[in-house]
Amino acid sequence: MSSYNPKDIEAKWYSYWLQHEHFNADEYSDKEEKFVVMMPPPNITGRLHMGHALQDTVQDILTRTKRMQGYETLWMPGQDHAGIATQNVVEKALKKEEKKNRHDLGREAFTQKIWDWKEEYGDIILQQKHRLGISPDWRRSRFTLDEKYVHAVQTVFVKLYEEGLLYRGAYMVNWCPQDLTALSDEEVDNVERDSFLWYIKYELQDGTFLTVATQRPETIFGDLAIAVNPADERYQHLIGQSAKIPLTDKWIPIIADDYVKIDFAAGALKVTPNHDKNDFEIAKRHNLGTYETLNPNGTLNHLTPYEGQDRFKVREVIEADLETAGLLEKKESYKSILPISSRSGVVVEPRISTQWFVKMQPLADEALKVVRDGTVKFYPQRWENDYFRWLENIRDWCISRQLWWGHRIPAWYHTLPNGAIDESKPFIVSIEQPSPGMVQDEDVLDTWFSSWLWPFATLGWTEETDALKAFYPGTVLVSGYDILFFWIARMVMGGLFCMKEVPFKEIYITGIIRDKHGKKMSKSAGNGIDPLDMIEQYGADGVRFSLTVLCSQGQDIKLDPTKFEMGRNFGNKIWNAFKVFAPSLNLTEGADEGSSLTWEDATLADKWMLHRINETVKALEEDLSGYRLNEMALKIYDLFWGDFCDWYLELVKPPYGETMEAGRVQKAAFIYEQLLKLLHPMMPFVTEDLWHQMADRKEGESISVSSYPVWSADFHFPKEAAQFALMQELISGIRVIRSKVGLVPTQKISTVLSIGNQDAELKSVIENHQQFFVQLAKIEHLSIDFDAPKPSGSASVVVGRHQAFVPLGGLIDLDAEKARIQKEIASKEGFIKAIEGKLSNETFVARAPEQVILLEREKLQNAVAEIETLKENLVDLM
Repeated sequence: MSSYNPKDIEAKWYSYWLQHEHFNADEYSDKEEKFVVMMPPPNITGRLHMGHALQDTVQDILTRTKRMQGYETLWMPGQDHAGIATQNVVEKALKKEEKKNRHDLGREAFTQKIWDWKEEYGDIILQQKHRLGISPDWRRSRFTLDEKYVHAVQTVFVKLYEEGLLYRGAYMVNWCPQDLTALSDEEVDNVERDSFLWYIKYELQDGTFLTVATQRPETIFGDLAIAVNPADERYQHLIGQSAKIPLTDKWIPIIADDYVKIDFAAGALKVTPNHDKNDFEIAKRHNLGTYETLNPNGTLNHLTPYEGQDRFKVREVIEADLETAGLLEKKESYKSILPISSRSGVVVEPRISTQWFVKMQPLADEALKVVRDGTVKFYPQRWENDYFRWLENIRDWCISRQLWWGHRIPAWYHTLPNGAIDESKPFIVSIEQPSPGMVQDEDVLDTWFSSWLWPFATLGWTEETDALKAFYPGTVLVSGYDILFFWIARMVMGGLFCMKEVPFKEIYITGIIRDKHGKKMSKSAGNGIDPLDMIEQYGADGVRFSLTVLCSQGQDIKLDPTKFEMGRNFGNKIWNAFKVFAPSLNLTEGADEGSSLTWEDATLADKWMLHRINETVKALEEDLSGYRLNEMALKIYDLFWGDFCDWYLELVKPPYGETMEAGRVQKAAFIYEQLLKLLHPMMPFVTEDLWHQMADRKEGESISVSSYPVWSADFHFPKEAAQFALMQELISGIRVIRSKVGLVPTQKISTVLSIGNQDAELKSVIENHQQFFVQLAKIEHLSIDFDAPKPSGSASVVVGRHQAFVPLGGLIDLDAEKARIQKEIASKEGFIKAIEGKLSNETFVARAPEQVILLEREKLQNAVAEIETLKENLVDLM
């Protein structure tokens, strides 16, 4: 048997699984229970990142486990067209390669360019997911611009409109000057930045000046009024008068509005309705109208003295001109909250624009009900609060985007002779062109508008397909909390609206992977970890298992690449464990699922190991139902490495050079196979390979479709397990003594076992299994008796009412060891005194950083604990 090398097995077994269609779901299956999970569709522009690796691993563990448990499983894969991201990628390539933009090509040619790009590069991320070993039904993979999917999206648009939940109009939206499109509120991050307040003087009719503070001097040319609070005594006499916009000859009214804060800055507010949402509302209340002074790309327009100049760069020019005109009173630093596009990273502009909106409150009310009544459950439950908070305060959703790549809005307009839209005539919402001459809306739908239909549109809706009937609603949705509002909540709304049923019953929210310092991973920060690099270095199984262990429910993960060593080392341990009994294994018999095995001659170790597997299977089922996958991983890790390798194999393996007796090897193989099955969902490659090495399997057989272990009354041995566990504790304690006094591994010792409570049965069991102590604790002479006295100069182990005494005379120099321990105690006491002196020094405590103080206290606690242990060791030598 060769050494373990993940590269040798991973590609082979993934091809094998695909070839034999082990991932395929059958909508015509007569299996009573189904398990359905929808893969969050990655962008076609994307590459596999650690977030994908984590969530794909979680979904694959769930899917593989349920598949082995006999469920009809569907893990639905697919991809999202990612409107803004994809259009940007192709447009940048076009500019670089052909020195053209999309307008040079025209809509049809440019869209075809994106399709060509998609064919060449769009499936990269799906190919990369293969490396991770995930098991979706790849035959069913869907793309959000597939013909049937497009029809589903258009159908929902029409349905929303017909039910009065869709409207079009000129409203203030979030506008991205780089991507030249509207954005929803959820696509905008509010970020604190260092900025300034400019105090600008507006000339009044009597020649005096009114000072107004603003964060945006470039917008003064769009001012339509100055507002003051009607209760502000400083300005009451100015209400109804006019003020002149600086650097212009334009006069605007001074109005009264309660919105203005008397105690903020100068107490007067410039009202610029086209560039601020609150100003927009003030303008509506006072019938001020609108006045746009910015171009869509963020430059000032022809209605200003600075046409064509960038909105931020022009600030310095305006500031200088104001100073020259004597109209800048002062400028002061200010912390400003700026809206930033989560896509482009540029500052978003409030902009009045004609867009399409969905009325969200009626949809949100239904989505709130199904979580409140328990129809849909969150894991962890605390995410319900964020879900409630967003839905209870939801705003209408701007769904139109000024792009060419995406789902074109199925709305049609009459046109004027010059080709412009005739706004005097009503538009018509229809999938097909209503009548000749009408033109379709130029805009496309927000990408999330298509993905909120994912759970049913992927299954063939709008038709009532067999797949839809079999696999809707799904079982669980696995996703990160960063798209709780973008996608998860909207899918609940979409499912209820279109299907009258929730899209899934459970929502498992994973944490976000961060770097080892807790910072979010990003290309710009250069702190990302490429999962493909980690797979190359540690193997896919190692990456999967390590991520699962780190995935504590709902908690973010601080990831250091070295943490993948755990998974790789575990894979190596699994591989090497097989070598213990592999030479004795008859491959034609294999483990045989235990069918030809008899357990009548089972040893105490056999019964203990079977019982441990039995109890672990029960615990794993509870963890699985609560999506505590990291706890599952740790239980399996402890069962395999701690119980099977460190104890069971050590007891059953034959002396070096000998083969294992046939009945013994068959039992060991059966137990090993059960462990492989428990491990398979987390570490599919190594378990598949070893499962095939255990027996001559038929072509097409796979551990991935074998039966998952279940709890069995035949393997329930609580009494024997308790007896073995007690001996484990005694042996472990003896091992600790050996380590503490520095005995070499080959050094033989004598031990006295004192059995308490006159427990004759236990005494008999230990007498019959003295070999355990001989093998595992290197005991040369073992004495067993009821309430045996402690020999002088002995170290002791206490387990309940029972004790083990290890006489140390002759093994070590007792006097020298006593002196060494006493000297170490004295040294620790001096160390403790020094730290206590530091912590009692008020000056040190007041000046030292909190982290330093915490470290000193931790040192003190550790030193106190060490002294207690040293004193216990000293007592043992007396």
